Amino acid sequence: MASNEHESSVFNTMILAAAAGIMGIVGLFVAERAGHGVPYYGGLVFFVFAILFVFLLIKHAYDREEGIKGGGVPPALRVGAAAAVGYLVYGMANESIPDKAMLAAIAVAVILFGLLEIVDRVAVRDE
Repeated sequence: MASNEHESSVFNTMILAAAAGIMGIVGLFVAERAGHGVPYYGGLVFFVFAILFVFLLIKHAYDREEGIKGGGVPPALRVGAAAAVGYLVYGMANESIPDKAMLAAIAVAVILFGLLEIVDRVAVRDE
């Protein structure tokens, strides 16, 4: 039977932050090599999400240290953010790859929703 307790150590948080930082730098390299188009914007967006994720991990570390409990991100906010970013990606991709713009928008929205779900699971819970 799985346990509902969520223990997160400082070591696990540092590993997550290091992995996110490395992936953010890889996103910058992808953007630099692409020069323009969807890979350029995708690399920049990935870098920004990696940096925001590292800041979120820092926030959760301080919250854990102070004993603050949180409830996570509401599902409606996750769906809204995923839809908004998917719409923006559709607008950017429609210029360079009009036949695959809808596929790109749906893929980004699903990935963002999944990332927000992971962030929600990382959140400190009051259980």
